[in-house]
Amino acid sequence: MKLHLLPALLLAVLCAAPSCVTVDAETNEVIPRGDQRYKFSTVKEYSENLKLGMTKLQVLSTVGSPAEKSERGDVWVYLPERSAILVPSKALKLHFKDNMLSEFGFHAIVLGAQL
Repeated sequence: MKLHLLPALLLAVLCAAPSCVTVDAETNEVIPRGDQRYKFSTVKEYSENLKLGMTKLQVLSTVGSPAEKSERGDVWVYLPERSAILVPSKALKLHFKDNMLSEFGFHAIVLGAQL
C-alpha cells in the first residue's frame, strides 16, 4: 500500500466506526449497549442516587442493569451508546464486595485498555 493513501484509509475507518451504534428501526433512537437497561445519559442522572453499601438489587432498582459484568458479577460497567473513538468518553464502573456496593465512579474509556 502506498503511504500517501494511509491517512485517507485511516480517516475512512475512524469515520465509519462511530456508526457502529444500534438504532431502533421504528423510533430511530440509539439503543444502549449490551444488557444495559437505560441510555447512558439516564444512567449518569440516576447514578447520583448511588450510595456505598447498597445491595445489587438496590443498584438495579436505581440505575438498571449494566452493559457488562465481570465473570464473578462483582464488577458492573455502564457504557455510553457510542464508542469513544473520536470523542472522549467515560463509563460508570461499580465494584461489589459481599454483594454490597463498595466503590463506584466514572472512568475514561481508553481504547484497548480494560476498564
